[in-house]
Amino acid sequence: MEEGSAMIKLREATFKDRDGILRIASATWEGWDYVPLYLDEWIKEGGLYVAEIEGEIVGITKTTELSPGEIWLEAIRVAEEHRRKGLGREIAEEQLRLALAASPKSIRLSTADVNTASLAIIHHLGFQEYVVFDYFEQREPLGTLRKVELDEKEFLAGAEVTEKAWALVRSSEEFVASKGLLPHTWKFRNFTEELFRSLLEDGLVYVTPEVGGVLVLMRNRYTPESREIAFLEGDERSLEILSKLAQAKLASLPDGVRFLAFAASKRKHKILQHLGMKFHERVKKVYVFDYPLDKK
Repeated sequence: MEEGSAMIKLREATFKDRDGILRIASATWEGWDYVPLYLDEWIKEGGLYVAEIEGEIVGITKTTELSPGEIWLEAIRVAEEHRRKGLGREIAEEQLRLALAASPKSIRLSTADVNTASLAIIHHLGFQEYVVFDYFEQREPLGTLRKVELDEKEFLAGAEVTEKAWALVRSSEEFVASKGLLPHTWKFRNFTEELFRSLLEDGLVYVTPEVGGVLVLMRNRYTPESREIAFLEGDERSLEILSKLAQAKLASLPDGVRFLAFAASKRKHKILQHLGMKFHERVKKVYVFDYPLDKK
């Protein structure tokens, strides 16, 4: 490789780097990239790195500690004029080295089946496939959805049902198939009781009477107007009620928004398909990879 690793430098981004980062993002994913949505937030919280060669920003990447010791890697980007030189792999190698230096409990990332370049780098680094999710979306125009009169406040979970609702989550087929990960727009984190309580306090958890069913409905990270069914399980009657609630939520949103969901189990597949959701048109599989820490 002409541009060797000795020439590349990875450092924490500052607000002075905004223009350089935005230039790279503007040439990613055909001009649409989620990095600008989080740029200022990421610079403030730390873990956003820029890759430099002789003072020029040639790439970026993001490392996030989702919970103590739980490291998530994402958003490797290389400037358009520097692609196909192996810089993406170099950035990933250095990012992994820095993550390992923090003695984490886990290091994970995700990518789509169609992203062959990322898959090649991930395998080169030694990551192992952890969980495979299918990617679903609501394709039907909102006008075709039957409006259902439901008061969502009646189903918002309170602290008094936390224990029972969490027990339902932990015993679900989806929790087992996902190895205890909760999806949220291509970020998959440990679905712990602490996280569940936080989601409940934020008004993102819905339950049916007697906690026969649980729905976790979140805003999409990339398009906040859209919604994601992060978790949905329960008995048949509860699923019918919660499905109608989800449908009512979507039908009340502006045109152009969608429902999205990731599913690891056949059970959740069936539930989502019953809701009218279908496989994403382009992305069929989403892979979550885990780095074997005994390799370091």
